[in-house]
Amino acid sequence: MNEQHFSENASKKHGYWLTLLLFLFSFRVGAQLLQSFYPVSFLPAFEDWHSGALPYWILVVSQIAIIAICLRITYQFITGTARPNFKIGKLCLVFGFIYFSIMLFRMIAGLTFAPDHAWLGARLPTFFHLVLASFLIIVGHYYYKFGRGVHKLL
Repeated sequence: MNEQHFSENASKKHGYWLTLLLFLFSFRVGAQLLQSFYPVSFLPAFEDWHSGALPYWILVVSQIAIIAICLRITYQFITGTARPNFKIGKLCLVFGFIYFSIMLFRMIAGLTFAPDHAWLGARLPTFFHLVLASFLIIVGHYYYKFGRGVHKLL
């Protein structure tokens, strides 16, 4: 099995994880939209989904943009057309781990010493930030691992 074929198989495997994470994030956006316009009892209240850091209309517009970008990336991974790039991989890994660490601290703080703090105590938004950070880490892992050979050639 040549390296290109292995890279495409790995791309598809990474793509399955990205699909799961994208589904989770899309569910979050849809659930909050539903609670905003037509509240249902089986989902957490609108306020539980929203930390209040941004006005809701700005938040939802940015979330739709994030979904569009993630859809394109996931499609490239699933179809095996993602082109690894060492530098982008490194950047995604660094940013992803920093983002994940901050959100993990936020989650721990909200569950322990600051549950009543508006930003730290916002559990649902924090969980979905962890989902987005994981998305970045998975993309970064693939790009970094399979872009190393390309980087050496440049």
